[in-house]
Amino acid sequence: MPQVDPDVAAERIRKLIIVGDNRLKQGGDDKYAKARGTYQQALRMAEEVGLGERFRPFIERRLESIEELGG
Repeated sequence: MPQVDPDVAAERIRKLIIVGDNRLKQGGDDKYAKARGTYQQALRMAEEVGLGERFRPFIERRLESIEELGG
């Protein structure tokens, strides 16, 4: 994998988290699946670029919330 600027990667991860949050707010039958996929993508990216420790707690809490909501 090519060298990634941590600041650029962090911004992309933050945007993915926001997209996931917005998917939950927008509703629809598949909102949980879409949000989960987006959060999982953010978590994968964070791990791949070495920012897992920074973002994992926030992303995992959102994934847990989806499970608690029945998604």
